[in-house]
Formats: sequence, structure tokens, C-alpha cells
Amino acid sequence: MALRFHLLPPKFLQQPIKVQTHIYPFPSTSLLHKNPKIKISCTNSISDAELAFDLTAEVEKMNTHMVEREEAMEKSRQLLFAEFCQFLGLGADEAKKKWKKLDEDGKWVLAKEFVSAWGANFHPLSAKSVKEMVDEHLIGDNPTPNSYPSSSLFPGLRKLMGFSSKEIKDEIN
Repeated sequence: MALRFHLLPPKFLQQPIKVQTHIYPFPSTSLLHKNPKIKISCTNSISDAELAFDLTAEVEKMNTHMVEREEAMEKSRQLLFAEFCQFLGLGADEAKKKWKKLDEDGKWVLAKEFVSAWGANFHPLSAKSVKEMVDEHLIGDNPTPNSYPSSSLFPGLRKLMGFSSKEIKDEIN
């Protein structure tokens, strides 16, 4: 009984083996995505003027939304303060004086009482939001830095576009 060993491997092993180089065992990962990749051309035909117009339109739209949101918040503060005054049984001026005289603990107590009585009418309502909204309403028309949407949205954009800091300050004021 003689054993035969081949010193050279069989012919089917001598052919080069193709190694799959994909990380995933799937033939293509693009089949897994519903949305195909968007190809953006590097040589776009949009001019600088068109880009500036589009940017201006987007900034105006964002500014409009911010102004509308601020107006809605102001209206909410007014409604909440009116209901708060009615809850206290006081007029607006009397409620304002009483609120200013109270310390922080007293304000928290009043806000929590208001929330427990009126929480079902104003949903969602918390003592913290009531206290903050009453404080903001009583501060009045003092503008905050956030009330200038165009200056706070892109602080360096106007400078980048060539406006001087004096022009920016004049526009804000």
C-alpha cells in the first residue's frame, strides 16, 4: 500500500482566487437605500447674482418666521397675563405692582397656584413657564438681543457681504 502525495496543488487551486473586496456581503449597498444619491455638479451654471438672490430670499423667509414667532409669543404673554390678573382678582397695574413686590418664593407660589387652577385651560403649562412669561410681559418693550433676528441669525454674514459695522449698528437701531 503505497501512499501518493502530490507536491504541487491540483489545477483548480492554481487559478487565481477572486477575493470579494466589499465590506458588506451584499453585491451592492445601493440596493439598500431607497433614495439614490444626489449628484451635484461642480460646474453649476447658477450665477453669483442668482445665488445672492436665493440667499436673500431664504434669509427673509427665516426673518419672517422669527418675527411671526415673536409676535405669537407676545400675544401668548398678553393672554396669560390677562388670565393671571383675573385669577388674582386684580387689574393689570395692581397685578404688576404686586408681582414686583414679591420675592422669588412668592412668585413661585403664585405661579404654582395659577397652574393648579388654570393648567387645564393652558396646555402644556408649568409654573416655570408662567413665571417666565409673566416676568417677560412685565419687562415690557425693552428689546433683547434676540429680538433682532437678522443680526443674531448670521452674525458674520453681513460683514462677509461687505456691510460695515456702522451700517449694521444703524440698521439694528
